[in-house]
Amino acid sequence: MTSDFEMLRAVAAAANGRMDDGELLFTFPEVLNVIKVCTAKQIAVLGLELFEVRSEGYYTEKLSGYDQQMNKGPKTPEGWPDYVKMNNNVAEEFVRGNPAGDDHVYVLTTSSWREFRLLQQIKRR
Repeated sequence: MTSDFEMLRAVAAAANGRMDDGELLFTFPEVLNVIKVCTAKQIAVLGLELFEVRSEGYYTEKLSGYDQQMNKGPKTPEGWPDYVKMNNNVAEEFVRGNPAGDDHVYVLTTSSWREFRLLQQIKRR
């Protein structure tokens, strides 16, 4: 399933490739712009992973920064903008604290309000 995050043109244009599972890859500093786009489009960055790109074409995880969990989100759409801002600020701090060269890529875990609510409904079943 294509996520709301992947449907954003600016996000797709900034991607440097995909993982084997289809997740978009971003390099530094472009990943910072992607986070800003997410904030403007009300998509929460729930976590980040930093991978080292190996010459053999595979990735080795170096760092993971997950601060929020889906079950800790807002109960109403009115709380979503603050949730997005809080999460995306943490994501930006993580990237700024872990800048990496071209031999590294970032993977973002994201959610729009629509996706968040859908996952909450699935969890309740």
